[in-house]
Amino acid sequence: MPPPTRSTPDTPGPGVPAGTEPAGAPPAPPRRRRVRILVDVVDHADEVDYVTGLFEERGWAVRPAEAAERATAADPRRVTLVVEVRLHGARFGAVRTATAEVERLFKQSESGAWVRDAGLVEHERPPRTTYQVHRRPPSGGRLHRAWTWFGLADEQRAVTVPAGPDSRAAAEAELTARALGGVAFHSGHGLRVPGHSDANPPRDETPRERRIRLAWQGAAAAGIVAAIVCGMYVVWADGLWKLLPAVLSTAGALPLGRTMKETRDLGPRARWAASLAGTTALAGFGALVGRDVGPGFLWSGMLALAAVAFVGTGVALALRRTFFTRHAAWLIPLSVPVVWSMVRWLGGEMHNVYLDRFDIRAAAVPAPTLGTYLVAAVPMSLALGSVLFFVAVVGWLRHFHVLARDGGFRLFAVVLATVLGVAYTLTAVVIGVEQATSAAGRAAETTARDGTNPPGYYGVKGRLVCVRPVDPGKPLAVENGPAPTGHPVLSFGSTGDWIWLWDPARLNSSVFQESFAVRREDVQLLPTENPAPKRCGEA
Repeated sequence: MPPPTRSTPDTPGPGVPAGTEPAGAPPAPPRRRRVRILVDVVDHADEVDYVTGLFEERGWAVRPAEAAERATAADPRRVTLVVEVRLHGARFGAVRTATAEVERLFKQSESGAWVRDAGLVEHERPPRTTYQVHRRPPSGGRLHRAWTWFGLADEQRAVTVPAGPDSRAAAEAELTARALGGVAFHSGHGLRVPGHSDANPPRDETPRERRIRLAWQGAAAAGIVAAIVCGMYVVWADGLWKLLPAVLSTAGALPLGRTMKETRDLGPRARWAASLAGTTALAGFGALVGRDVGPGFLWSGMLALAAVAFVGTGVALALRRTFFTRHAAWLIPLSVPVVWSMVRWLGGEMHNVYLDRFDIRAAAVPAPTLGTYLVAAVPMSLALGSVLFFVAVVGWLRHFHVLARDGGFRLFAVVLATVLGVAYTLTAVVIGVEQATSAAGRAAETTARDGTNPPGYYGVKGRLVCVRPVDPGKPLAVENGPAPTGHPVLSFGSTGDWIWLWDPARLNSSVFQESFAVRREDVQLLPTENPAPKRCGEA
């Protein structure tokens, strides 16, 4: 009996017409780091097959070592294999992580194999120049040159050749050799170097020259920031102190002239003129911005941008290629009602804590639904920021292979997600309760001390009113009385027949409860026209 046929993208299964098979999942992004490891295995067919299978199960390429790779120090009782371990993450630490992963695999499988040598596979990318084909203008006027420079006369064909003095001739030869895509290169075409390419990139650099070039690029980036900041300080400084930032704003002209491809090949005077014009323009932009903002806003904004960059990148590094990103299509819709319910619950609890300071139940006070959600937004945002910071730290550790084991990281991710979920909930609750308690305390102190209406608290609004019995000759039904009529009391409204009022005179007194309740139909609640004297006039 023939073996069952398995459907593949190239060979559809039985009964499936060719060309109608379902499309497969998009391929995963390739792993950036490749570590080639020389492994010695006991010279036995079963052991070699077993170790080879272990590597292949993990998607690692494995093959017998060539003679040049085995070298003369190889043990004749060993078989040498070459395995290529593929990793995501940074270059730093990749060899150490790959070697530890293979050693751990050997230890767990009790296999007769050992790591002999390991190295990171890297291929130097030689400098190359891209040439874009464009139609030659009928005349050489400035308008036509600008039209070409902006790419509006481009053909849909470009060629990339090794950089050098003869790169343009090589590009023309490549284009003339074939009509790729149906676009034939002829005398009516010209070549230009687009903005993303470099006509004369650095070539044949030694490691020292490369480090020097990177240092100049870093200085140029710092010069751009310094020019903008110095332009702001020209506005903020007083008197002759304005000259200091004005002079310092030109400090980035030298590195900018050396690194920008548009100016580095010019003469010294032209390079200096172009660079000074650039730094002066940046300083002018900074001066315009500095007219509307202050130094505090500048530095707080820079710190905020740095924090956002650190946290955002770290969170992306922590979540990519994980269970959460692979199943985000159903995790996000599933989490919406959960988060929505938590926001509603936390908002209600914060309103409850706020009113509890006045000895009033939240169910007895009207509160808008929108305010319930808004009051919980601040503590949940703060708690989310703290949680994202720890996730970002984990992401950076994962990027630098501190948390690089696949199986170990899965278990760590499950534990971390559980802990962070609990920590997020508890942090949001603690911050919310603390904020509500502080706001209620300030409102009570302000009302009792100044006799003014407290500020609203996300839909919960207190107003000072005077209590007047509807029938002065009839006993007033009151809970936790007596009901004061000589000074204003604080009302938050009512949702029923009884209304709860807070008496500022009972603040810090020996009374067990500072609020009291009366029936709505038995009293008139008159707004205080001038609450500062803390007295109510006669009816």
